Amino acid sequence: MKTMKTMKNNPIVKVYARIKKYSVIMFTLVIISIIFGNAVKAQDNVPAHRVQEYIHWYPAIKQIEMRDTWAENHKPGEWQITGMVTAKDKTVITPQADVNYAYSWFNISEEPVVINMPEYHLYYSVSIFDMNHFSQVVIAPKKAVVIRLPHQKSPIEDAHEIVLATNQGLAFARQVVVNNEAEVIELSKNITIDGKQGDKPFIVPEFTDEVKDAGDKIIQEYAMKVQNARKLFGSTYDGVGDLDRAAGVFLGQLGTEAYVVDYAQYVKDQNGEILNGQDSYEIVVPMTSLMKNDTGYWSLTLYNMEDRYLIENPQNKYVVSSYNAVADEDGIIRLRINPTGEGVNGIPTNGNTFYGVFRVYEPEMGVEFPEINKVENKSK
Repeated sequence: MKTMKTMKNNPIVKVYARIKKYSVIMFTLVIISIIFGNAVKAQDNVPAHRVQEYIHWYPAIKQIEMRDTWAENHKPGEWQITGMVTAKDKTVITPQADVNYAYSWFNISEEPVVINMPEYHLYYSVSIFDMNHFSQVVIAPKKAVVIRLPHQKSPIEDAHEIVLATNQGLAFARQVVVNNEAEVIELSKNITIDGKQGDKPFIVPEFTDEVKDAGDKIIQEYAMKVQNARKLFGSTYDGVGDLDRAAGVFLGQLGTEAYVVDYAQYVKDQNGEILNGQDSYEIVVPMTSLMKNDTGYWSLTLYNMEDRYLIENPQNKYVVSSYNAVADEDGIIRLRINPTGEGVNGIPTNGNTFYGVFRVYEPEMGVEFPEINKVENKSK
């Protein structure tokens, strides 16, 4: 009988052992390939039509999220008054910082609602959003605003009438604040919304996580390429595309049509480099060709790129506008952006990677927005 040692030295046994060893390795590689391949295949096989459908419904999904958060502390037909928004406010991304907001979600499945706003000597408006983020705006309303469905009749003859295609929506009032927050908040208490609230639901489809991830990636990549928002917001009559509308909600939910408010988004400097919180930048504001009348104004607000909310800073300073901007000795208005907010018209980044939004209310047609330029780290 051959010993075990002799058998191990047998060439045939050695070949068999090698074959067995490599078979195990190959089998393991095949299993890994199948698992990895199926994962890739699952990602590649996300149905394109479902992704397209998700992009279409994305604004409605975000509207529902905002509505449900609001409804935790409020009832339909009730107003939420914000006062000036700070970095602690997480109600809506990319908020306007020098404005008092009033929110009221409503359900008009039963009957129309009627909104009345008190007159105000500075800029004020009311925007009505449906659940698909289509909107209509009334600037400085001097009479009642009626919101109704197509088959409903207005309960008031002389009114601004807004006809929605969804039975739920949001009334969103704005009042600019210029060193008079207490006055504005007191005035906003007189904003009313009347009408019996209905109870019919607004329903959106459900989507898998894979479809959501694929859709979110498309929306975000597209949004980061947007230079101005003229095609992102509008009413059902303006023909806003699904991807544009989704990008608008991603960048700034509750944004407004360009003929009411025109926007420029600053993400890169004059050299095409991403804006960062360590460097300093300037924007030279043109003296003319921004607003079409004295009712309008402009403002620049900075946001944290990470979460798209206002940037926390010791000064609680987030915005400079035509109401409070100061010209330099040469008569030119320069907006200064740097880590500490130093200089005339300075806004701090507090070291955060950021983006800016330049807004023009009551804009000229086709506003030419000023550029943002990187400068040496100095201030006046």
